[in-house]
Amino acid sequence: MEVRRVQKFGKSTLMVSLPAEWVKEVGLSPGESVYLEVDEDGSLKVYPPNMKLQNASREVKVILSNNIMPEIVTRIIYGLYILGFDRIEIESKDKMFSEDILRKLKESVRSLIGYEITVQNVDYIQIQSFLDPTKYTMTSLLNRLINNLKQMLHYLSLGIKEGSRTFLQETVELEKEVDRLYYLALRQLILSQSNRSLAYMIGVKRIQLIGNRILIKAIEESADEISEAATDLLTLTPQELEEVKNYWNNMFDLIEQSTVIIDHTMKVLTKEDSKLINETMEELRTLRRVLINEATSIENSTSNIKDYRILIAVRSVNLRLYNAIRRMEPIVEIAFNRSLENSKEIIID
Repeated sequence: MEVRRVQKFGKSTLMVSLPAEWVKEVGLSPGESVYLEVDEDGSLKVYPPNMKLQNASREVKVILSNNIMPEIVTRIIYGLYILGFDRIEIESKDKMFSEDILRKLKESVRSLIGYEITVQNVDYIQIQSFLDPTKYTMTSLLNRLINNLKQMLHYLSLGIKEGSRTFLQETVELEKEVDRLYYLALRQLILSQSNRSLAYMIGVKRIQLIGNRILIKAIEESADEISEAATDLLTLTPQELEEVKNYWNNMFDLIEQSTVIIDHTMKVLTKEDSKLINETMEELRTLRRVLINEATSIENSTSNIKDYRILIAVRSVNLRLYNAIRRMEPIVEIAFNRSLENSKEIIID
């Protein structure tokens, strides 16, 4: 560790010179600005302004046999994306990709923001990242995730109300966009662990890394539940979907309440008001109890349904909505903990 003396400049300014080797390494020039951050332990960190990631470019080669399960291809591509790999070279061990593997490769790349296939032959594919991580702040990604989640609830409600397969299908499509944003947010968090300059620029505090990962996972799982509700309804015929409307007198209000509470849940993340956050937590628990009571009511009102497909779909939507709301609780707990992070004195009245 290098020690440098603090010097006085002018009447009240204190200065410390920057190490010449570091200045040369990061390409800092006179007149440029640097970023300063007070870390959780009280230390001061200095970051260069031109945060470039080309020096941190990560590459990997993958050799695939046509004998593997095609699904593993998707998991490999997603895993390498999340881990921050910028270029992936994929070769066929059998001198030609099978149709299933080729299809999975192309589907996986299309579902990831910033990834593109730049070279494609019968036995070789090159995938390149064109992402600029500094353009995606964690706040913007969280906002986009939650806005898509609320839109999913909106289209689910319209799908039930109108008996519309189009609106229900839109719910499913929006879940795919939530997945794309989830993988991007996860990639950003993992890059932030090893690159503190990037973490500073996209607004990720070290103490909040684990919490942010839980946040985005909670939203992604909530979106999965809503998508499954729409998928269950899409298994019905148009006539059966029309009949479902007769058993959802209160469901429209419950979906609206769910949207409002999800909105409250995300807003309290930026608050340092423990009392307000606690009220939101109680709202979530109250809605969960209402959904349980509604499930009992549905059981009574649907006891005379002879079509088991309608019965299963009606029960499923209520259960999926309950699970989606339950996924929001960890977010409020994280918000509550964050409200106490910088506290010197806590007064509850």
